[in-house]
Amino acid sequence: MATPGTVEVPGPEPDWQPASALGYYVGKNPVTQYSLWEAASTFYRLVAGLRPPLEAVAARLRLEVERTWVDLGEVDVALFRIQGTDFALSRFVHDEDRLFVWLNRSQRDVEGALEVLLGVLGVGREAVAFTEDDLKAEQSGTLG
Repeated sequence: MATPGTVEVPGPEPDWQPASALGYYVGKNPVTQYSLWEAASTFYRLVAGLRPPLEAVAARLRLEVERTWVDLGEVDVALFRIQGTDFALSRFVHDEDRLFVWLNRSQRDVEGALEVLLGVLGVGREAVAFTEDDLKAEQSGTLG
């Protein structure tokens, strides 16, 4: 029995897929849910990959890692700021060996930002697995 003054919301229709399910716009559910990381990621660009695992980086920086999802699956994400520069780290749950470094799109000095991040992490350039330039070269087919 409903509490006086409350409105009962019916459960989902039996043929509605979860709102966060892959295959947007193909199911019966009129709602498509997106993750906070999907929304936030539009403000960032991928600039590098790091070799250390996310757990080690998060522990060093005392970051809270959030689990969310995107079209490709579950992702662990941490957003943070160092000296006025906004960074994000992301790692797909199904590919724990690849740690991506994202930088706020307003930041123009990518190399300077990476040096700040590496300095705070207490590691050298050997911690960088790839850079934005490596990605561009790979996409254009000019990577050695």
